Amino acid sequence: MSMNKPTVQNSLSSLQARHDETLVELELYKLLVDNVQDYAIFFMDTGGYIRTWNKGAQKNKGYTAKEIVGKHFSKFYPQSDIDNRKPDRELELARRNGRVEDEGWRLRKDGSSFWANVVITSLYDTDGTLIGYAKVTRDLTQRKAQEDELRKTNMLLKKQQHDLRLLNASKDEFISLASHQLRTPATGVKQYVGMLIEGFTGELQPGQQGLLEKAYESNERQLRIISDLLKVAQVDAGKIKPLKTMTNIHELIASIINEQHDSFSKRHQTISYIKPTNTIEARVDCNLIRMVIENIINNASKYSHENKAVAVRLSETGDAVCIEVKDQGVGIMPTDIPRLFEKFSRIDNDLSSHVGGSGLGLYWAKKIVDLHNGTIEMSSVPDAGTTFSIILPK
Repeated sequence: MSMNKPTVQNSLSSLQARHDETLVELELYKLLVDNVQDYAIFFMDTGGYIRTWNKGAQKNKGYTAKEIVGKHFSKFYPQSDIDNRKPDRELELARRNGRVEDEGWRLRKDGSSFWANVVITSLYDTDGTLIGYAKVTRDLTQRKAQEDELRKTNMLLKKQQHDLRLLNASKDEFISLASHQLRTPATGVKQYVGMLIEGFTGELQPGQQGLLEKAYESNERQLRIISDLLKVAQVDAGKIKPLKTMTNIHELIASIINEQHDSFSKRHQTISYIKPTNTIEARVDCNLIRMVIENIINNASKYSHENKAVAVRLSETGDAVCIEVKDQGVGIMPTDIPRLFEKFSRIDNDLSSHVGGSGLGLYWAKKIVDLHNGTIEMSSVPDAGTTFSIILPK
């Protein structure tokens, strides 16, 4: 017997120590919960009646512990939720699943609403018997207001984007219609003025001849602008679909340069072609790529002074074809390069006021090259010249 006394005494001491530790832990836990202010944390019995109340609950909901303990937690729900049995259904879900989480409008003591994130957790004793629920509520009104504002802004942006697309479509349709309507009378003027210059109505006086030639050239510029507007409207509307066929790129460039010789001679300029020794072919829309190359070569001539040279080179690297057009022109300032391929963009330089143009040529050319999955690269030195490289997949 004497041998068992120390053992029993030790066991009692150990149990007492664990009991004291548990009490301390419970007191610390209670102190922690009671002093949390950002979250409303309270305990409810199995019927949903409030049994504890922390400082966060008082701060968020406005009730003191004396005012609210013993009341049903449905007191925090709008009448519409009560009519729909939402508080009861949340307890049922928590009892069935162990917990339930919800977001919605809740009420404070003063009747004001706040947007709450709510978590209700079922609590069981050691025998597995439900003893109540723990409820944690967080005020997310500010976050909800920010999300609502962001959602409203996104809806406004979507509407603006939709309106812009409609406006852009209307603009493209107007440009296309206007271009067609303008082309007919301009073409008629060209024919009649051409007939006068050719002498269909008799011999012209020297002064008359000069004036008619100026009128003819002005009309030609107008037709080119109308043509540019129409092409851009079509490509922006997605109406241009490249009809690609295997094309001998060397023959295409040679044909373009042969047609350009007269205009280069009139400007007292020269154009050379550095052609490859082998045949280079690529699957392209021959007519569209022809217009792109013509545009680049014509620009090289327009923005070069007299007695300057333009060189065209054709080469291939791997699966790509490169068409390089190098001039000795006025060049482009680095600050102007970002605007080069923009619609209606014209770069100011020594020759821009004399050559005219719509500011659409390079924009359209890039669109066509993009439709071929190619690229246009450019390098320039002011007062020394510019090099454009059209790179197309074979």
